[in-house]
Amino acid sequence: MEHVKEQIYRVTVEELKARGRFTERDTFRFRCPVCGDTEKHVREHRYDGSFNQTLGVGQCFSCGARFVKEDEKPFTPRTQPSTPRSALSLCSVKSNLPEKLRIYLHERGISLETAERLHVGWKELTNRNGEPEPFLAFPFYDSGNLVNVQYKSTSKEFRMEQGRRLVPWNIDAALTGDTVYLTEGMMDALALAECGLESVVSLPNGCGTKMGVFDAYRKTHFEGKHIVYCGDMDEAGLEKRAEVARYFQEEDVLVVDWTAKDANDVLMAGGTEAVLACIEGARRLPLEHVATVDTAMEELRQLTEQGVPRPPGIKLHGFTHLVRFETGRLMVISGYPGAGKSSFADFIMMSLAVEQGWKAAVYSPEKYPLELHYYELGQLLMGREMTTKNFPPRALERGMDWLRRHVFHITDDCSQIEDILATASQLVRREQVRVLLLDPFNYIDLPVLSGANDTQKISYVLRNIVEFAHRHNVLVILVAHPKKPQEERRMGRMGDMPSLYDIAGSADFYNKCDYGIIVQRSNALTFVHVLKVRFRHLGQLGVRAFTYNTASGRFSGTDEVRSPSSGEVIQYTPLSHDESDWTTEQWTEGSLV
Repeated sequence: MEHVKEQIYRVTVEELKARGRFTERDTFRFRCPVCGDTEKHVREHRYDGSFNQTLGVGQCFSCGARFVKEDEKPFTPRTQPSTPRSALSLCSVKSNLPEKLRIYLHERGISLETAERLHVGWKELTNRNGEPEPFLAFPFYDSGNLVNVQYKSTSKEFRMEQGRRLVPWNIDAALTGDTVYLTEGMMDALALAECGLESVVSLPNGCGTKMGVFDAYRKTHFEGKHIVYCGDMDEAGLEKRAEVARYFQEEDVLVVDWTAKDANDVLMAGGTEAVLACIEGARRLPLEHVATVDTAMEELRQLTEQGVPRPPGIKLHGFTHLVRFETGRLMVISGYPGAGKSSFADFIMMSLAVEQGWKAAVYSPEKYPLELHYYELGQLLMGREMTTKNFPPRALERGMDWLRRHVFHITDDCSQIEDILATASQLVRREQVRVLLLDPFNYIDLPVLSGANDTQKISYVLRNIVEFAHRHNVLVILVAHPKKPQEERRMGRMGDMPSLYDIAGSADFYNKCDYGIIVQRSNALTFVHVLKVRFRHLGQLGVRAFTYNTASGRFSGTDEVRSPSSGEVIQYTPLSHDESDWTTEQWTEGSLV
């Protein structure tokens, strides 16, 4: 074996085969002729080398030696040894420190004794203008060995030795105490040391530091210790403090809120006492994605003083005690075809618009063409069909203007939930819409999600709807069809009605809604079953019977007659229908309100 270059050796294949195994293969393993005869290798039968016979090259993965076949082109050895990397050097701050740097440290509140204790020095370098200038030198020691140096000018020009190992600055100090003070920069570390805190360590590159630089020291230097992060108070510093807290999540991490931008600024403004006062007030960061009572303390105090606000209902006899409407909620309405679920959803929407002034956005592709749906809503609004036979031109104009200002349709060229909600968001901002009616759900295209089934896609759509309701404080009314009923189940019998779990596609229609309503039609009555109410102040479970007036499109309540013995309803007495024009009470001369 001939040594032809640093860690490169020329060998015969037979020489390696004599030390190898499975040598009939194109690539075989061998015991390295350089390091393989050590006691550890022989005892453990280690074959750390790999040789490729086709290429004629190999390597030992233990010592790094590389091998080439003897018949390969010979290497030309270097006539001169390579130039070794220059040794790191710097001058002590107490050794002829230039006046410029002496004044700078003094102005920053750092004594020469503190700088000397943390091995800070200086060196003359060429600045960005090509002129010689003295730089402060911050040496990086690891286990007492100098591994790198960062240079800083008084004008904040930074330099770092090239090709050197990057470690946390002053990392050896982490071994000296039970608490480690971690700063964003070296000057802040000096400020803490000036105040008598010795276990100070700095990020080597400020906010640009990748936290992996601490990997090698996490268990040996930080495990079981308190970590106090003393980073800057600017935007980048606050982001970095959260990253540091996440990185050291297994340890006890506290953060310091400075009264100025950073530790050094506090030292200059208020001296040692001000710095230590901030350190004394170090606190834990709130856990991410975790809320406590303090998160909603102001709102909670208001509830304890005033109670839970009673949301409004609609003027429908027998229904107000079942459902009270609150924005930021999802209401799901379902029922078999012909039960009147869309008519009931329109009635709720128009009642809220008239009684509460809640403007509405409507996505209802089934109601085609658009003018027919507005005609139906106008009938609901004015108590009769909007025709010239029933109303004078001025009344019709008043009704149309009301619809123009209160009801906005989202066109059916939107079919993805993202597009529908994006349009609804604009209506919330521009028109102060408070209600979004989606009728029916099956007109919303399910998203293309790799590997997801229809149930998971429906869950994705519903999650987006709920998040929209919460974010924009909008009541969303969603009409959804149930699965096809069994052949033996016939409409018209009280016992035959779907549940919220029967809505086609997913149980999440029940799980994610705040109100769950099933509409059922039996003979001349419409039964509204409230099967879910998330909070007590929103209503209660129950069922009520209503009549539907085809002339006005409105629902009216009924009085119930119950059996004295069983308490069951034995008779429903319809109440008179309201066919009044809901716009007249809001109409004043010279304005359209």
